[in-house]
Amino acid sequence: MAFDLYSTAALLGVVTVTPVESSYWLDGFFGRQINFTDEQIMFDRIQTNRRLAPFVSPVVQGRVMRSQGYETRAFRPAYAKPKHVVDPNRVFARQAGESLGGSATPAQRWNAAVVENIAEERRTLQRLFNWMAAMAVIHGKVTITGEDYPTQVVDFGRDPNLTRILAGATRWGEANAKPLDDIKDLRTLAFKKSGSVINRLTMGIEAFDRFFASQDVKDLLKGDSVNVNRTSDSTLSALGSTDTPYEYRGVLQGANGQGRIEVYTYNEQYEDAAGNTVDYMSPYDVVGTGPGIQGVRCFGAIRDKRAGLQALPIFPKMWDQEDPSVTYTMSQSAPLMVPANTNNSFRIVASDGL
Repeated sequence: MAFDLYSTAALLGVVTVTPVESSYWLDGFFGRQINFTDEQIMFDRIQTNRRLAPFVSPVVQGRVMRSQGYETRAFRPAYAKPKHVVDPNRVFARQAGESLGGSATPAQRWNAAVVENIAEERRTLQRLFNWMAAMAVIHGKVTITGEDYPTQVVDFGRDPNLTRILAGATRWGEANAKPLDDIKDLRTLAFKKSGSVINRLTMGIEAFDRFFASQDVKDLLKGDSVNVNRTSDSTLSALGSTDTPYEYRGVLQGANGQGRIEVYTYNEQYEDAAGNTVDYMSPYDVVGTGPGIQGVRCFGAIRDKRAGLQALPIFPKMWDQEDPSVTYTMSQSAPLMVPANTNNSFRIVASDGL
């Protein structure tokens, strides 16, 4: 019985139809995608300004205004290449889920093994994309390191004043802490730096508990000027459930719906190369974000002869090894998640946990 290799088109079809896990940071803030036909990813950082139009006499020519400047950065992204074996010996034994005695043919088991390999490779890549998106939004930069890859920090240039680390009496949960003032200050600064409002707070579980336990918050929320309700304009909140790592908690808003901020809590982990469980975001972090962040999913060209330097987010392939007889599957990607307007975000470290 022959077991034929899947064509590239067939493998791409498997990638397309394979369901993926929910990706809070990737889906919430990186709506656009650009595939680069070059090995390098290039992105522009536009310098915002608030110049007024100049006054002139109505009978003289208009004045030419200087163009808004921008800075172009280039980055050769790290490669990700999850790889699996399709062992021909496995197709002759009953697989998990089959009835006793086995109900599938070797060919069916072979096909199922190939599909599961490609699906698992896509899941690991999707988690990587979400991790990169999370680091870009939370920290304003991504630290990339790996086997045979020197550590590089891709800094998107967020203003350092948009990160506030609280210590001592200013920590949320302390008697004199002012969580609402912290949020107001950084929300105001983010608007000045980015020209776009902050309309969502993503809180770690511990930060959320300290925020809503604050007497200052309780007193203000009981007044007429600010209230919490459950109505959300975000499609993301409709996706939240007990199976997702995030939960929609409500809306903070002023009188007549002004100053509207949606509040989410987030608690998700991933497994690092050493097998350790790591939080995507600290439980004491508070991240403010707005629509102006304009995140872009960038993918460099695939450096593979079969791909022909195609612009693809994921390129799957499979091949045979004759001795010993074994088939491999592998999915390749060269990703970088880029927030076009990184100053439309801020981070508060609400407490050191003590």
